[in-house]
Order: sequence, then structure tokens, then C-alpha cells
Amino acid sequence: MTINDTATEAPVDNEDQEPQHDYSNLTATVALFDKVEDEEERQNLIYGIALWVIPLGDIKLRTYKNALVAAKAVKPGDWNDAVKEARASLSAKARAERDDMFDGLPEAPPAPYYTDDDGLYFNSHFGPVHLANFVPMVTEEVTRHTGAEIQKLFTLKVASSVNGAEGIVQVTKAGLKSARDWTYDAIGGRGIIYPCSRDEAHVVAAAQFLSLGMVEERTTYAFTGWTEIDGRQVFLTSTGALGADGMDETTAVDLGTEKLNRYALPAPDKTQAADAVKASLALLDLGPDKVMAPQLCATYRAPLPLQPETTLWTFGGTGAFKSHIAALFAQHFGPELTVRGFPTGWQSTANAMEGIAFQLANVLMVVDDYVPQAAATKTDLAKLNEKVERLVRGSANSAGRSRMRVDGTVRPELYPRAQVVCTGEDVPPGQSLQARTSLVEIVKDDVTSDRLTPAQRTADEGVYAQAMAGYVQWLAAQYESIEDWSGQLKVELGGVRNALAKEAAGHARAPEAVAGLLLGMRWFLRYAQEIGAVTDEEKKELYSRCRTALLDGAAVQSAETRSLSAEAIYLSAIRTSLTNGRAYLADLNSDGVPPQTEAARWGWARDDMDRLSARGEKIGWVSGTDVYLDPGAAYTAAVAQADRMRTPLQTSRARVHKALFAAELLPSADPGHLTTKVSAGGARPRVLHLKAEALTRWS
Repeated sequence: MTINDTATEAPVDNEDQEPQHDYSNLTATVALFDKVEDEEERQNLIYGIALWVIPLGDIKLRTYKNALVAAKAVKPGDWNDAVKEARASLSAKARAERDDMFDGLPEAPPAPYYTDDDGLYFNSHFGPVHLANFVPMVTEEVTRHTGAEIQKLFTLKVASSVNGAEGIVQVTKAGLKSARDWTYDAIGGRGIIYPCSRDEAHVVAAAQFLSLGMVEERTTYAFTGWTEIDGRQVFLTSTGALGADGMDETTAVDLGTEKLNRYALPAPDKTQAADAVKASLALLDLGPDKVMAPQLCATYRAPLPLQPETTLWTFGGTGAFKSHIAALFAQHFGPELTVRGFPTGWQSTANAMEGIAFQLANVLMVVDDYVPQAAATKTDLAKLNEKVERLVRGSANSAGRSRMRVDGTVRPELYPRAQVVCTGEDVPPGQSLQARTSLVEIVKDDVTSDRLTPAQRTADEGVYAQAMAGYVQWLAAQYESIEDWSGQLKVELGGVRNALAKEAAGHARAPEAVAGLLLGMRWFLRYAQEIGAVTDEEKKELYSRCRTALLDGAAVQSAETRSLSAEAIYLSAIRTSLTNGRAYLADLNSDGVPPQTEAARWGWARDDMDRLSARGEKIGWVSGTDVYLDPGAAYTAAVAQADRMRTPLQTSRARVHKALFAAELLPSADPGHLTTKVSAGGARPRVLHLKAEALTRWS
């Protein structure tokens, strides 16, 4: 008699099956090991317990293991081996039972899906399953190049079995699995997918199965500018791929919206090339060189295969034709890019603008009508300026926002690749942003309507677009004939920049910005001379005019942006606070009223008794031509006043003090001590020592 003979046996259905024992009494089960006679019997008992307890779940399995190991009846390794063997035995038994269940059923048909008048069916082992009351087919597989990544799109035709209605829908790879969504988009609520296990997966699989061998494959591009196709450099717009051999209209370019698809260069016509180029260059005479030269240079700079160096920003009062002038240059890339055809505007979201600026590589992108005065609230103004910040800074730095996919990988960065031209009634906020733009001020009558109208007619007729098409075709030939042409362009840009470094005043970015714009004009004039549109003398004159206009503009911009430096905003805010009664300076010696002839200048006014009284908060002292500012009080007053003046002082106090020192405005300071001690008001406070004339000169 063996130990298993003492356990309760469950009844068996046939003689081939092993008897099943009941080990539900854990204490009794542990006691069974005291009666084991040899090792083989002990191993059989462990296996039998494991076989019985596994179906009861992991918690029961751990309970039995812990009890048996604690009683030293079983070693952990023996238990683990028995569980592994028992699991294998139970799995084999389950597979055998499943095979027995399907015995006698017909084999699944070779075609898992079929259709009839009632719609779509799935052939299962148990017979047909009605999946849907429509028939889906994949008609087209599109490989879409975005410039950042390659996407797969699928075009589906959905035919209703109810009323014969058909619908076409295009979905992404991720959207393909959502069969109910694309069915609704295609034929509306009449399309029904009948609930069953994995019903949407079956509908998607059926659409693919029913379309085998009939799916049309094609490639599209969703961006403009240069790319390599079949080993050759071509320039993409919605009309096709323009290369050295001409326009290939079989290359599909779909930019996604009707307005974006207005970027459409025509096929070059050599018989019109010279006249078209002359018409384009004649735009320089439409208005003053300071207005027209930067925009014309930016237009010719756009198709060069380099990232743009600057954002062009045209500004001025209403009625100066800023938008209409910008449209003339945009129409070099498509005659329908009129004032009403600009691809985006400040009302768009920052993400949308960033994405469009990435799509529109090597073309002019106009963002029209920046009017911060129209912002209803401070929040609206902040949102507007955030868009300016992202677009202008992203363009200058060739950087966009990094984003994550749902799987944790990093999406390709979408940075502005277009030559951006902004128009507005004001300039972008802050010295840093203005340094990343080339400012062009337009005043009324710089360009008159009698000169503008003929130019608009020429643009609408596609003449400027024809000039650009010929230029781009010529550039494509340079791409093929000059080894590492883009690298040589960078070298040429560096040479122009270095030559301008001593002449382009202002921010360190100014020579780079001017050089980039001039680089565009240099290459367009080379093309113009090669086709006989200009003589060598005319080429030199045109280039000289543009060079002079750009350098003059950089000098004017330098003077204007200087007023937006941290030290200038600080001093201007201090002076305004003193003159409008929000702050005052006391006499250094008496801590009272300064000399009466100067008192009004330092924040004092006469009261009803004709006595001089201080206004606002004391922010320092004055003695003759010397001003001594309390660092904390003066900074607080300056920040508050700067906000009221809508020129926020967003620089820390320490950085403002360093900026004052760098501008040589702190005569008593040294790099180690920017403040100095003075005797004032019975104490020896630390103060910022300035000359009084600095408040006037710098504000």
C-alpha cells in the first residue's frame, strides 16, 4: 500500500485516466510525507499535489509551497520542478481536449472573407459570421514624404449594402485599425459593424484581403523646396518637381490645404525668361531702396539650399500697402499667393505656424498683420508674442520644439525652413527678437497705388513666378554641376559676412543677416546676366544699391533696438517714474528737497501752499550731476513703470546692474563692486552711482 492510497480519490470516467486525489486538507497533506517509504514515492506525491493545486490559482499554489517547505517536507527546488512538469501535463491535456472538440467539423475555407448582397462575411470553423452591412476595399496605398519622416496613408472605398451608397476616406496607418471611425466618415451612420470578437480587426483584415493585387501604390510629397528624387536634386511645389531638365508634373506634391497648394511654380519658358527677370528686378524701383531692396533680396535668397539667416519684418501704419507689397514677392512662388492667399496668419496656433514654416522650405512665407494694439487683454497679447517668439527665434536658430511619440521615441524636430516675411503695424517685442529680424519700415506714399497696380497685374499674370521658375531651374543645374554646392554657398556666405563685419553696425547677428540677403541677390544677378537680362554694369549697379540699402537699414535698426536693451529700459523707466510723480530723489546732503531749480526734475512738485513736496517713493539721492540710486527701490520702481510703458523689464536686478556697468554708466563701479557706499540720510547705504545725463541720454 502506497501513501497515495490514503488520499481521497475522485471518481474517474474511464480506465485510461489517472485517479485524481483530493488534497484540500492542507494539514493532512503535510502529514502524508511522514508515511513516504522512498524517494520515488516522495517525488510522485509532490507531483500529484502540484497537479491538483495548479488549477486553483497562484495564491493557493504559494500557500501549499510555503506550508510544505516550512514543514521541511519538500525542498523548494523539488517543488518548482514538480510544478513545471505538472503545468506541461495540464497544457498537453487541454490541447488534446480542444482537438477532440473540433473533430468532425469542416476545415475552414481557404477564403476567410467573402461578400454577398447583405455585406461582408467571415468564414469561421462554425460557419459564416455576418461582419458588416457594407463592403470595404483598400484602393490606394500612399507613401507620403513630409520632409521630416515618411508616412503611410491608405485610401478606402466603402460601399453600403443597404442603398448602394459609396464613400472614399483616407486614413493613416494608426487610423486604419479604427474601422468604425472610417466607416462613419465614409458612409455615415448607415454603416454597421455587427458586434463579435475582434470585429474591427476582422473588417480591416477583410478590406486588405479583398483588395489583394488591386491596390494602387503611389508616392507624394508634402513640402516645398529641394529634395533628391532618383539621384537628382529637384525643387518641389504643388505643380511637380522642377529640375535642371525642366518640370516633372508626374511627381505628386500635395501640401494639404488649398492655400498651401498655391505655391505653384510654372514650367520654365526660356522665351519669356529674360523679360520675366527684368520685370522682377524692376520691383526695386517700385519704392525707396530701403523698402524694396530687403524684400527683393529675401525673395531671391529663399530658394538657395541654406537655412535662412534672418526673418524679414516690414512694419508701418495702416494704408502703407505693407501686405500688398509682400504679396508681390510671395507671388514669385505662385501667382495665386495674393493678399487673400497667404498660407497662415497670427490668428493660427503657434504649432500650426511652426509646422507650415517647416513645410514651406526654400520659399517665401508671409505672415501678415501683426497688430499688438488690437489685443483685447494682456493674456491675448502674451499669446500673440509667444507666437512671434517661437517663429522668429526658431527661424534664426533653425530649431523647433522637440516632441515625443506615444511609444517614447522622439519625433523629428519641425523648425522653420521658409524665408519668413512678417508684416505689421509694430515691431516684435524685445531687443533679442529684433536682433533676429531685419526691420523694414514702410510709411505712407513710399509706394503709391498708381505704381503698385501695374505690378500687381504683372504678378497675377504669373510673370514673377516665371522669373523664379527659370531661376530655380538654373539653380538645379548648379546643384548638379558644382560639387558640394551647398557647402560652397556656406563658404561664400562666410566671405560676404566677414567683409561686412566692419560696416554692418549693431548686433553681432547683423553682418550675417545682411550677408544672407545679399547672397540671394548675388546668385539671381548671376542668373540674370547669364540669360542676357542685365549687363555687367547693370548687375554691379543693382548689387551696389541693395548693399547700401541693407547696410543703412542695419544702422538704423541698431539705433532703434538699442532703446530695448535692459539698461535703456531701466533708465527710461526711472526717468519716467520721476517725471510722472511715482518716485523721487532726495538731496544727498540734507535728505530733503534738492535745489529748487532741479526739484521738478527729480520728482518734486509744489503743493497748494506753494511748498515743494516729494511724490511717490524715494528711490535714491541726487547731488549736482551725480545720481545715487537705491538698488532695490529703484529696480522695483523701474519694473512697475516698464510694465505701464508696455516695455517689460524682464531682466533680473543683478543683470541690469551688469548691463549698466558694461555700458560704462557706473563711474564708481568696478567688476567686483558695482555699487558704492555714500553718506545719505544718516547712514552709509550701498547705491548705484550714475551721472544725471545718463537718464536723459539713454532714455
